[in-house]
Amino acid sequence: MNIKYIYIYITIIFGILLSADMKIGYIDSNRIMQELDEVREVRVQLEKEQRRMEVEMQQMIGRRDSLVQAYELQKILLVDENKRIEKEREIQMLEQNIERFQMEKFGPNGGEIYKLQNQLLAPVLSKIDAAIQKIGKERGYNYIMDAVSGALVYAIESHDLTDEVIDELRTSIIEENND
Repeated sequence: MNIKYIYIYITIIFGILLSADMKIGYIDSNRIMQELDEVREVRVQLEKEQRRMEVEMQQMIGRRDSLVQAYELQKILLVDENKRIEKEREIQMLEQNIERFQMEKFGPNGGEIYKLQNQLLAPVLSKIDAAIQKIGKERGYNYIMDAVSGALVYAIESHDLTDEVIDELRTSIIEENND
């Protein structure tokens, strides 16, 4: 599937290059991210925060494991059903707290570590985008692509067809409703 997209992408680029006097450039976003000192600083901060969170989680797991061990040793001696149930609930609560902590801190869609990463990288990404926009305008590029993702990172506004597409869609909807 990826080969198909690469083939289409290359075909389009060669078609554009051959048919028009356009200037197209590309960037390697991975290399940019590797070579910027600011990105390294962000990574160091994230690693410190992640280690802190992991230590906190390991402490919670240690408390749970100690409680489970103590419970297993005392289980035979616990003749009072209420005390046994209370200990089991306490263990379950700790396990739920560990799961909740893990999702809050490391969860893929809203974990604190990902929010912090986005927050710390936002100014860096803004600087990168500003540099791309500046180079694109100053050097007269029509398009600049990211070689890593294949995404369009710069385009001159005269090539933006969004308004025309919206107008065409609205016109076709009106025509369909009239028929």
